[in-house]
Amino acid sequence: MAAYRSERVIHHPALTLKYIEPARRSGLRIVVGTKVSKKATERNQLKRRLREIWRSLPIVPNVAATFYTKSTVLPLSFAELKAVVTRLAAPLIKK
Repeated sequence: MAAYRSERVIHHPALTLKYIEPARRSGLRIVVGTKVSKKATERNQLKRRLREIWRSLPIVPNVAATFYTKSTVLPLSFAELKAVVTRLAAPLIKK
């Protein structure tokens, strides 16, 4: 059985990333509440954008990550969102 680290948290004004490395089950969870947007189409678009950005990053294996969004994430463009996610995921990127 592998030694498990405690959960790590990285904050940004638009997003919070919580992750466990190594994890028994790797994957990505994205939480976009109705406080961020009342419109389901906006919440779903944000989830799709975050998932696509995460897929494009060379993340180390066996990481369970969760993004918690804040209302300040909505006005960000895709490029700005990608820069934020890349900065938050820096400790998880393969070197």
